[in-house]
Amino acid sequence: MASALRAGSSCGRATWLALLDAFTAGAGLGYLAHQYREVLVANPATIGVVLLFTFAVALLISAAVRVLRRAASRVDAIFAEELRKKPSPGPR
Repeated sequence: MASALRAGSSCGRATWLALLDAFTAGAGLGYLAHQYREVLVANPATIGVVLLFTFAVALLISAAVRVLRRAASRVDAIFAEELRKKPSPGPR
């Protein structure tokens, strides 16, 4: 039970750190956009292609995470089943 609580708190901590990282990256990008406003306005097609590529990479990463989580749960199920089949270590 205690390990489950610790795992939950580390998951919450990871979420907060991810949100902080996202905020920091957004603030940095906002600053760069403010500094290079003329460049952004002059090259909308390039910016659009970069944004499209970024969204595609984000979708690929999320799909990979889902596949890896599904595989991990299958491996956990296999281990649990194998542990149930193991004979008890009682005296013989």
